[in-house]
Amino acid sequence: MLALASVFLLSLGFTPYSQTANYLLISIRLTLIAVLSLLFLRERWKYRHHPEGTENVTTDRGDTILRRFRKWYYDEKT
Repeated sequence: MLALASVFLLSLGFTPYSQTANYLLISIRLTLIAVLSLLFLRERWKYRHHPEGTENVTTDRGDTILRRFRKWYYDEKT
């Protein structure tokens, strides 16, 4: 499935819509970088006010998203 998706994305470069597809892919990438950066900064800011550790910090939905992403990226087992 990933191979077909990558071939499809590469084939967009040879169509009359290549520039539009390029701008769309760049926009998607920059949006993903911005969202992940905001989540990272949010975590840093949250733990900045708790120097004694994480035991006094309340968890929320954003924490689970970051944990899932970290486990996927580092291939950690639960």
